[in-house]
Amino acid sequence: MPDFGEMDTAEHLGDAFREEFPRWQELRGAVAARARYPEFNERRALQQVLMSDLAHRITSDQGLGWLLIGSLALPARPADGDWPADFGVPGITGIPQQYVMPRDAFDLDLCASAVTDPDPGRAADLYRDAVEGAVRRVAAPPGHTGSAHGIGLGGLVRYTAGELNVFPNGQVMGIVTATPVDPRFGPRHTPTVDDPIPIEIDIKPPAKVAVTGGPDTAHRPVAPINLPGFTPFQPPLNPAVNQLADKLTLLTGKPRGLRGEGDRPWHRYKDVYDAYFMLRTCRIDADHMREAVKSNWNLGPMGMDRVPVPYRFYGQDSDGPEPVVPWNEGLDALRAGSPQLHQYPGWHSMRETLGAFMDSLPAAPGGSTWVPGQGWSLPYAQTASESARASGVSPKAARSRSTTTPDGPRRSPSGGPHTLPPAPGRRPGRNAAAATDGEAPHRAGPSRMPPVTGASRSWAGTGFARSARDTRTPGRGCVASSQSTWICQSEVSWARLRRAVHCGHRPQQCLHCPTSDQN
Repeated sequence: MPDFGEMDTAEHLGDAFREEFPRWQELRGAVAARARYPEFNERRALQQVLMSDLAHRITSDQGLGWLLIGSLALPARPADGDWPADFGVPGITGIPQQYVMPRDAFDLDLCASAVTDPDPGRAADLYRDAVEGAVRRVAAPPGHTGSAHGIGLGGLVRYTAGELNVFPNGQVMGIVTATPVDPRFGPRHTPTVDDPIPIEIDIKPPAKVAVTGGPDTAHRPVAPINLPGFTPFQPPLNPAVNQLADKLTLLTGKPRGLRGEGDRPWHRYKDVYDAYFMLRTCRIDADHMREAVKSNWNLGPMGMDRVPVPYRFYGQDSDGPEPVVPWNEGLDALRAGSPQLHQYPGWHSMRETLGAFMDSLPAAPGGSTWVPGQGWSLPYAQTASESARASGVSPKAARSRSTTTPDGPRRSPSGGPHTLPPAPGRRPGRNAAAATDGEAPHRAGPSRMPPVTGASRSWAGTGFARSARDTRTPGRGCVASSQSTWICQSEVSWARLRRAVHCGHRPQQCLHCPTSDQN
């Protein structure tokens, strides 16, 4: 193969890649053989391979503290073993569902988190110079020939970039075009052999990318196609709590964009799918999530000081002052272009899931983690003082909520089983079903709170059994939720987990008070 200079010998490419794929056609054929499904097709797979190659090159200076942000990071977020069995496309082999189920992402979002300065003006200048320079080193001007500038993917493409949008805060946006070329004649003559593939880039400054609790570790590469001699791109990620907080915050305010059709209301429909994906598949730290929502930088530009309580989408119905947004139609339009999104529930169900999560967040115990399919879960049985420090409740209240006593696990009152509601789609565990002698089954592992879904929303923040002597603690009553159901926020305790002390509202109004409860 002709010498393509420094760009052809990038560290993430080895000799095996060039030997296996001497021309673009061989690479495309290998990718198409794997990406043979409507839900994960050749176009999507090629885009991910190119974005991985481009990202390797832009982020080659690791001293800039590069983080991958945006939807391209979604496949890398779910931990091994957390994938729900009922969330996927049947019949797909060779491509893990973690890559199939996110919506299609064709843009590369990055942040050079280490490029900053106490002076905002100087920080913007430093960031613009560092980031724009990183892009210009990788991508040649349009129409460039005569050198190896812009050559990528082992000589199979040339990257070009025209005018970039550089904002006063240093943010850089634009389009890098990957043009497949014939490498046989060297860098001075690179005939085009296939249609150009555009890649949107958005490199945000640290001021717009919060990192609550430190970067996340990618559990897998961003692309599923393993290519000989190609080192997968598996970078540090901005925290899941910040990505989720951004999306859930933006969904509640007036959209800041130009994608609407005339005067017709519009919103960020894609964020609904992304947020639902994260709640179904990702672990979320309660304390960090609360901080990320409270301090979310999007609130200011939207003219808000907090996320609505109860949680409410912007323009979700005619009850608010804003125009009604056609959420159902907008989500359906996205499904039409991404077949895997047909596996997601409808608008009302996703709205309920996202709203239930946000409404449960304030009451989630300190130190707890959202576990897909389980809800809020404590990593171990906290002492009363630990729980009080973490969640801001008094030690006395923490003791009343705890599932343990100084001598060991609390005992359930006699006369009924100690049973937590099962996760959606699951049957109660064998041990729970067998607990008929008044003793709660004790199992090693995390202390679990029930999942927050439309069917079990009332359990949010209350997943701890209390002893029978706690049966009349004063409460705060019930509040209306955003979905016209009721959430009991009473500080009542439980004689049995499935037979609550009545809080005063009619049973059909309060999900804490089942219609079968006779107090």
